[in-house]
This record gives sequence, C-alpha cells and structure tokens, in this order.
Amino acid sequence: MFKKKMKTILSTSIIAGLLLGLTACNSSSDSEANGYYQFVNLVAQSPAIEVMVDNESFDELDYGDASIIEYVSKGSYNLEFNQILPNSQIDEFTSGDSVSVSRNTISTYIMYGDTDAPSALTLSTNVSDLFNDDFDEDYDAIVQFANLSSVSSDIDVYWLGEGDDLLNQVADYSLAYGSGSDEVEIEYGVYKLVLTESGTDTIIASSDNIKVAYGDAKIFALTGYFVAGSDDLVNGIVEIEKDGARRLANESQSSSVRFSHGISDPEYSDIYLDIYLTETDNVNTLLTSALAFGTMSDSIDIDIDDVDNGDTRDYTLMNLNTGEKINSFSVNLQPSSRLLILTSGDTSSAITVNDNQEDLRVIDTHAKLLVSHTIEDLKSEAIEVVIVSNGGNPDSYSAQVELSYMHNDEYEVESGDYDIYIYNATSGELIIETTLRGVEKGDVINLIATDYRYGGTPYQLHPNFNY
Repeated sequence: MFKKKMKTILSTSIIAGLLLGLTACNSSSDSEANGYYQFVNLVAQSPAIEVMVDNESFDELDYGDASIIEYVSKGSYNLEFNQILPNSQIDEFTSGDSVSVSRNTISTYIMYGDTDAPSALTLSTNVSDLFNDDFDEDYDAIVQFANLSSVSSDIDVYWLGEGDDLLNQVADYSLAYGSGSDEVEIEYGVYKLVLTESGTDTIIASSDNIKVAYGDAKIFALTGYFVAGSDDLVNGIVEIEKDGARRLANESQSSSVRFSHGISDPEYSDIYLDIYLTETDNVNTLLTSALAFGTMSDSIDIDIDDVDNGDTRDYTLMNLNTGEKINSFSVNLQPSSRLLILTSGDTSSAITVNDNQEDLRVIDTHAKLLVSHTIEDLKSEAIEVVIVSNGGNPDSYSAQVELSYMHNDEYEVESGDYDIYIYNATSGELIIETTLRGVEKGDVINLIATDYRYGGTPYQLHPNFNY
C-alpha cells in the first residue's frame, strides 16, 4: 500500500510550521547535537508507571499513554521505572536500562509485556527531512508499526486507503511479537490499518479514518489486556505521536454492555428485571433474565454494523413479577466500547437510565473499586466516598471519589479489608457505612450505591465481584 507520490517541493513557510510543531522546545541553534526521546507505557496489567531519567522524575504514564517528545542533547540516558500504587511505591520496578538519542532522531522507548518482568522496545525514527529547509522528498510523513500485544503471535500489517478491505491486498509487514517495523515514508491523507493473524485473514484489530498530516511521525502499536470476568484478550491499537498517545477504536471488536439493577419498588417487594434488545418493531431478544435488585448482568457482546458512526440500539426493561414494561431507552454503541448501563428510580415514578464507560482491565498488583451513584433520593446531590483500611478513622482521610448522580469512577486499593463511608457531598451527612472484606490483588469490584426500600437504612451499597 505504500506508494510514492509525485515529487513535491514544500515551501519554507510550511517547513517552518512543521519544525515548530515537532520541536516546540527547541531553543538551541545547534540542531546537529540534538534529538528526541519519548516513553510509552504498554504494560497492560500494570498500574501507572513513573519514568525516571538520570535519577530525575520525568513523567507518570497510565497504560496506553505516552509522554510528549522531549528535545534533548544526543547521547545515552539512564532509565528507571516505578509503579504507582495506591498507598506505596515500588522502587526500581525496572532499572539498569538506557535509551540512546541520535541527532534529528526520535527514540521511542516502549514498555510492554508482563507486570513482574516487563520488556522494552525502542524504535528510532529519523525525522531530519521533516524539518529540513531544503526538503525535497517524495513523502510527507513517517509511520511505523509494532506488535506488542500480550500472548500475541505473529501478525500481518495492512496499511490501506480509507474504507478499503483486504480483498486482493498483500501484507505490508509481518511482525513477530515484540518487534517493530522499519520507518515507512508515506504521503499525507486518510488511511486504514488492519492487523491479522499472520498468514490468515483473521482480523485481530482494525481502525479506519486515521488522519496523517504533513510532518507527522507516528507509531501504531498492537496492544492487548485482560478484563475481569473473561479469559479473552482485548486487543487494540495505540497511536503514538509527538504529543502523546491515544487508543483507537478496534472496529473488528464488538461493543460490550452490562446492566446494573437499581430500580426500587414502593411496595417493598423485589423487582426482577428482564432486559430486551429491540431489533425490529416486532422482534425482541432477551439479553438477561431475572436480574435481581442491586446486582449486575454479565457482559453482553453486540456486533456493530456502522463502524463509522456506531449503532443506536433500543432496550426495554420488563418487571418479571408483573410482566409490565418499566422503561425503554436507546443507547449509541461504538466498536470496542465497554458500557455500564445504570438504572435508578422506582416503579411509582420516573426511571432514570444512563450509560457510562467502564474499565474492567485487571491490574496484577492491586484491586480496583468501581463506584456508581444511583441513589434517586439524592439525584440533585453528589456523593463523596471515603475508603479506609478496616478500623481506620475516616475523619483522617479526604474523599477519594466524588460522583454526581448516575455516574461512576474508580479507585485502586491494595489487598485487604476496607471500611467504606459515603457522604452527601453538600451536607456532609454520612449516608452509607459498610465493610468490604477479602479484597485481593487482581480483583475488579463494582460498588453500586442505591436507594433501599426494605426498612432500616434508606440507602445501600451493593458489592459485585467480577470473576
């Protein structure tokens, strides 16, 4: 797919703009002695990582993030990395490595692989021509590719025109796990990237509408991670560029949806939800049955037909006890999205539904608590959540999570037992107090705060362990 275009001579003003964009921190006139480095965290099951360069803290990177490129003197730089944990920090998560920088070259240092023993791949991108005043080449930008998905086998790389498919195409690269491609010179435009199992047409990941502009130097890395409640690897593509990185939607992957039952009943009887997907005016598909109050459904994969705009799907909530419809609503689903549908309210008044992005990625070193606020009585108020080790004094801690109604957020904890205190953020009133026992590293636990119509406290926190 890599095609040369007709030779183009860019004007000095265009080149100056490219130089400014790529070397925003370049204040030295001696460009011959300088290059760039950049760091990327693709250690899929790890927490955030602190990057140390020559014993100085440089950046903190979550999974899938990259630092901006830094303009530095050419030479070798010593590296150390620390994992950022909730209550402590593991020094020298990995150390004793280095990165070398050459003139007019971006050295992109990518960490990937196992949390306990991560690997690293450094890709060097010579960007001399991209900001040379005498630029007179047959290309506008540079791209590279890397295969860094956990337990991945060899892959084939197809770099295609926007909207193209694999029919009659020949792979541009075959990459073993842990390897990267050469620099590829391309013209600016809009492209599609497809990654397959090597020698087959089985698509692992794909993304369309990738925009490449004059002067871009991009790396596209296949990455993957495991989520709680599934043994399947979730593959994706990370686009690394000068300002950082972003995870592209994997258009070959279904959307995943889960439902949380927070609908109470004024008669204080349990409501068991049946949830239907309305495919046509006359056909309903039962997605989950007899979902109890305070619990969550399994993840439901839904294939997306319109990968560019997503699909809008209609859902219906039915009261299993009475056979009556409680509510219907629509949700827009995108490829590879992972949504949590929160429900709240009671059957005598309005039912509220909201969809939230949900991160079920497993972290090997500690647990994640995913907290949701579905308390209908406090729909105009936020809640504050204080999480302390069992027996700790909540007054000694600030709230780790603050949530508005029908939203969610996460907090990372170490193994142990925890006391959880939830307050009305406006009044400061304590509304829920509970204990969560047996939290282990690798756990991903949903905590759903709801109304409670069955006597005693008016509110309750429902723990749901994702196994």
